[in-house]
Amino acid sequence: MRKNRLLDKLFNSVDANKILWDKALFNDYFSDYINHAYLPINKDTTELEIENFYKVTHNKGGYLVKPNSLFYGKGIYKHSTIDELKRIWNSGESYIVEEVVKNVDELSVLNDSSLNTLRVVTIIDRFGEVNIIAIILRTGSKGAIIDNFLGGGGTCYHVDIKTGVVDSPGMCAKGNSYIEHPSSGYIMPGYRIPKFEEVKQYVIKLAKHLPKARYVGWDIAVTDKGVDVIEGNVSPSAELIQCNKRGLYKIIKSYY
Repeated sequence: MRKNRLLDKLFNSVDANKILWDKALFNDYFSDYINHAYLPINKDTTELEIENFYKVTHNKGGYLVKPNSLFYGKGIYKHSTIDELKRIWNSGESYIVEEVVKNVDELSVLNDSSLNTLRVVTIIDRFGEVNIIAIILRTGSKGAIIDNFLGGGGTCYHVDIKTGVVDSPGMCAKGNSYIEHPSSGYIMPGYRIPKFEEVKQYVIKLAKHLPKARYVGWDIAVTDKGVDVIEGNVSPSAELIQCNKRGLYKIIKSYY
């Protein structure tokens, strides 16, 4: 945790981190890159906006409700009615509601209840070049709607940056190791990430769009529509991005 905070101070500006911490600010700043419907719900949201969001999402599997102030997947739930949208609107709290994003079949088969995403870690070096230093496949547990490693009981797998192939056993937050995925039984080492080159090029564009955030972990979905960003993370989880048990701290610091 202490090293993460140090890296954050070294690489990221305060203003850039504000965008990454706040889900509503993030979606607004990266709106040109987001390929799913979303709506911030707060005191400024109108009833017409809520009704329009519902029209877009009610035939697409509903929506996810995300408290704007919570992290690690906490407080996220799935719903489908306009009454629930109006209830949280009247609650006085701040939320983001988002269309349910669905994986391509190759990723959905690993755990079909969750959106299984890629944590892609970028560092912008002293010359302004974007470097991808780690890619982790995050998968949910059976019945879970989130794939979070720390807060959701998920399993993560290290991905070779050049080939897009899972190159080591998976790990859960308890430290247990998995050759087979705990939910599907799918043998993971050797699994190839779909649309891998597209993912990398897309993430480089995201990083360049917020250059004052030099060290970011991007959560990326691969869908039938293409590639989609779910969020960006300040100081990406050290446990997650080193799930292959190879340290990255010295490598990360060398880019400063």
